[in-house]
Amino acid sequence: MDWDWIIEGERASEGRRMRRLRRIRARHSRRVFRALIAVTVVFCLAGVGTFAWLGVEQAGAARRAAESSALAAKDDHSAEHYARMVAKAREYNRRLAATPHVIGETSGKDGTIDGDFGFKSDTEYQNLLDFGDGIMATIEIPSIGVDLPVRHGADAYALENGAGHLHGTSLPVGGQSTHSVITGHTGVADKALFTRLTELRKGDVFYVRVAAQTLAYKVERIRKVDPDDLRDVRIRPGRDLVTLVTCTPIFLNTYRLLVTGERVSMPDDAPYPEDAPRTTGRDARPLLVSGVALLAGMPVAVVESRPRVRPYGRHGMKR
Repeated sequence: MDWDWIIEGERASEGRRMRRLRRIRARHSRRVFRALIAVTVVFCLAGVGTFAWLGVEQAGAARRAAESSALAAKDDHSAEHYARMVAKAREYNRRLAATPHVIGETSGKDGTIDGDFGFKSDTEYQNLLDFGDGIMATIEIPSIGVDLPVRHGADAYALENGAGHLHGTSLPVGGQSTHSVITGHTGVADKALFTRLTELRKGDVFYVRVAAQTLAYKVERIRKVDPDDLRDVRIRPGRDLVTLVTCTPIFLNTYRLLVTGERVSMPDDAPYPEDAPRTTGRDARPLLVSGVALLAGMPVAVVESRPRVRPYGRHGMKR
């Protein structure tokens, strides 16, 4: 006769069975919890690794874009050559202001869109401000770490390797009654491009470098419009404007974000580019997704940390 029989009498054997079942269930629960924790850790590490790789790819893409920008800005020509290029571009802009073109698309004889978003057929346009590889200028936004070449048109090559100039808008050489539109992609996995354009606020400054000159623009208006709404990108008499355009919201692309800046003088109204506050251009999405993954694993950890069932119950308690 053992102590269980002395304390509980005939219920001793039943008590032993119940305690054995509780021990089995507790072991099973611990195994399940440990498996869930292991799976959560694996997913977290996979998420961090994936987005770390994307961060490296973005950094590489930004470096290549900056190299293209530096190449476009390199002073390989004489001041007279640049002056002739700018003069031709300004003459083009004067004609554009007098007789506006269709913005951003070309139509065939039957009125259908021909899909030539690079506007290769417009030889005059392609030959203006051509610094090689279709690059006409560079756009720098120090506050969000953007430094990209701007190419003629808005075809896939231009937008995958920098930013594009929207055909039918002024060439980005400044001057009264000009409105240049520069467009870029958002949400590309391995490139930042214009993804952080949503962070710009009124009063922020961006710069256009073209033909050995740097033009400063201060953000004066931010709007979200339908894709076919072009009212805010048309020329406004007497004003010198540049509008940056990207799709929004990210991945849905149902609207267009327009960030319009007006020309200001340096250094009175805007700092020189090298003196402007800047960031590294690092994308925050990897940190965000990693944080979400870690938060998703917290419930499992919390459940695992619950006080475990005592395998033997409370000593001496009658059941």
